[in-house]
Amino acid sequence: MKLVTRCAAAIALVLVAFGCEKTSVEGPTGKKLTLLQPSSQTMKRGETNTINVTVTRSNFSDSVGVKFSDLPKGTTVVEDKKIDPDKNIGTYTLHSAPDAALVANHVAKVTVEGPGGMTATETFKITVNDK
Repeated sequence: MKLVTRCAAAIALVLVAFGCEKTSVEGPTGKKLTLLQPSSQTMKRGETNTINVTVTRSNFSDSVGVKFSDLPKGTTVVEDKKIDPDKNIGTYTLHSAPDAALVANHVAKVTVEGPGGMTATETFKITVNDK
């Protein structure tokens, strides 16, 4: 577990060094949850794309809930799953319907939730092109 925590911290530092945004929240008894901003996504109508959601935890090892919102019309997330306690990255599949809205740099949100109601939200951009 210490190795996983160290690796996650190293990844977080590298991402921060390259200008990625992050949101951190603190909960009771020193618990802390940090969400790194996901990368922008470009996809075509009728196709799927994967997006990684990266979190770091301090002083807790619970699962972290993940919810997406403000997605473009016709774009959905295939999975409804949490990030497991032994993982810091959750991979999710975005699906763009054949008639999805054509958008450029549409701002969507991802929110993670840890124990005690700790929530952190970040935005990311989605572009949906025609086939």
